[in-house]
Amino acid sequence: MDNMTNPRPLVSVIIPLYNGARSIGPVLEAVHRSTYEHLEVIVIDDGSTDSGVEIIKELSSRCPYRLISFKENRGVSKARNAGAGGAKGDVLLFIDADCIVQADTIEKCVEELQRDESVCVGGVYTRKPWDDVFFSAFQSLYINYVESKNEHPDYIATHCMSIWKKTFEDFGGFVEDSFIGHQASVEDVEFCHRLLRAGHQLTRKADIQVQHAFWFNFVGSVKNAVKKSKFWTMYSLKNRDVMKDSGAASLQLKVNVFTQMLGLALIAAAVVSRIWWLLIAVPGIYIINIIVNSRFLLLIKKERGFWFLARAVGYYHFVYPFVVAYGSLLGTIKYIWEVKILRRYA
Repeated sequence: MDNMTNPRPLVSVIIPLYNGARSIGPVLEAVHRSTYEHLEVIVIDDGSTDSGVEIIKELSSRCPYRLISFKENRGVSKARNAGAGGAKGDVLLFIDADCIVQADTIEKCVEELQRDESVCVGGVYTRKPWDDVFFSAFQSLYINYVESKNEHPDYIATHCMSIWKKTFEDFGGFVEDSFIGHQASVEDVEFCHRLLRAGHQLTRKADIQVQHAFWFNFVGSVKNAVKKSKFWTMYSLKNRDVMKDSGAASLQLKVNVFTQMLGLALIAAAVVSRIWWLLIAVPGIYIINIIVNSRFLLLIKKERGFWFLARAVGYYHFVYPFVVAYGSLLGTIKYIWEVKILRRYA
């Protein structure tokens, strides 16, 4: 790409849509409020059964887009690949149908790509979600924290991933295998790992942001954690990097899960065996957990105050790790069955 002869490349914003009626309107409007105006928008209706398509049709006069429609749900990888295949832009920007770009998000993505240092540039969640309730706010703070730690990470998430179209095509797009490619899981991680193995650099800037609409209550947050941890575990086992500090699968979260499970095991062992001295180690284990996660907890306190922090500590330390452990167990079983026994995803 000759950046000197094309200082304002056309950006193709690619949005897969599956039952996203609650947020697709604000998402589309935000793209068209962008300070970067040399763009096209491609929406891929992935077999939606709600009113999302009708909503964007009502916005079409002031928020133009091209629509690609699937008759049935084929998954985010196929949807994004279809959008990329129909894109006219030199730059592809992948966002989700529940991620609202900030006014300067696209501008900053293009500027960073044109530095010729990274072939793929991404952003992070804002600290405040679109739907500002506890479980959504907790998730937004957590993702913002873990994704802001490293400017050159091992993957860029598709809630805000910009990449030269030629590079995307050269690397074959997102994998469409059902192991990681059908549901929203780790298809973006797998793609980025291919880029890294080829010697490319990725950049994720903390000031490139999208605001996520989670619509999380307790049940929704738990279901999301189980789903994500299941697919992360499968992919990590395949990659043999289970303990790697990798974005949402952060080292802090893994320490949280390990220490809480170890503490519970010691308490259970003490009760069953009546060897009470086993309990001596439990406070130390919890203190280690708090120290490792202290920066995240301080961020929560800074952004939301003590009352929110108290609830977040209760959820993050005494509910979330067991939910993640359950999802990881499911992922381990699924990996052994589908990958090792059935030899899928060879």
